[in-house]
Amino acid sequence: MKTIPLFLILLFASQSINAQQRTFKCNQFQNALKLVDEQKYDEGILMLKECEKLDSKDYSYPYEIALSYTYKEDYNAAISQLEKIKDYENIEDDYFQLLGNNYDYSGNSEKALEVYNKGLQKFPNSGRLYLEKGVIYESNKQYKTAIEMYEKGIQVASTYPSNYYRVSKIYLNSKDKLSGLIYGEIFVNLERTTERTKEISNLLYETYKKSIVLESKEKKELNFCKVIIDTQKYEKSKKYPFCMIFGKNFIMSIIEYNKFNLNNLSAVRSRFLKEYFKEDYKNYPNVLLNYQKIMEDNKIFDAYNHYIFQMGDKEAFNTWLKTNENDYKKFVDWYTSKENILKIDNKNVFISDQIK
Repeated sequence: MKTIPLFLILLFASQSINAQQRTFKCNQFQNALKLVDEQKYDEGILMLKECEKLDSKDYSYPYEIALSYTYKEDYNAAISQLEKIKDYENIEDDYFQLLGNNYDYSGNSEKALEVYNKGLQKFPNSGRLYLEKGVIYESNKQYKTAIEMYEKGIQVASTYPSNYYRVSKIYLNSKDKLSGLIYGEIFVNLERTTERTKEISNLLYETYKKSIVLESKEKKELNFCKVIIDTQKYEKSKKYPFCMIFGKNFIMSIIEYNKFNLNNLSAVRSRFLKEYFKEDYKNYPNVLLNYQKIMEDNKIFDAYNHYIFQMGDKEAFNTWLKTNENDYKKFVDWYTSKENILKIDNKNVFISDQIK
């Protein structure tokens, strides 16, 4: 069996990686980026400025200079550099992100919001600019507005992972833990190999552990969310909150279990899919549950569950892996195939329906 890292490797393109795939008039550009990567910022900036003289219309050089100043925490210099190129025709949304960030870092969050909003006028589908707005509101403890920003970012850029990461952590620390569980699991599928991935893996497991009460055969409770409605007065044309549908099927799935652990959580989630896909999937579709159903049909869902929650109980995962290596290899082969990635678009994107 080939060696499999605990969290599967997935490469994410960055500004610098993309830059390395291009051809530049300045043949010292890559060397300049290397100096910056080595934290030799002043040397890198000098070399980038020489590059800028050779090709004054290329946006990459002044952007990287400003980024280097940001790394140096010389935010005023970064702002000055970015303001000089504000009229460049080839500016992307990352320009507004970096400029706004530097205003925020320098203590001017109002100006930062102004910059992000200006960027959104030009790039209305920028998930990263909604992310930055959300971060400012979250840092000011304006959680409702922060959630709105993150969820708007998810709506317009459904595969950009950072909005899922931020909003999941807010929800997981609220009464609506279910939304946090869904957002968090989607995030782990979009960003598969970072410290953030490990963090959310642990949070997901701990939240399930705290939300499922298995005290005895007679007493079983779920604490995923708080929804109180009068079913007699509720408009029949309206859908019930998704939390009610989820809870109804989940409570049916834990009846035979009296102990919470990684193996039982995996079994419960498999049982849940059977309950949910009897009928409720028609009126209450969910992109994550559909993805789970595909894995269940391919007989890899148990391995996926152990993978996705492994940071919550590393010992249990390693014990399971010793006797299930073939199943895990089958899962990894399937999961790392491009055709089997989680597919999200503006038609199936998940947005919480809970009242904030």
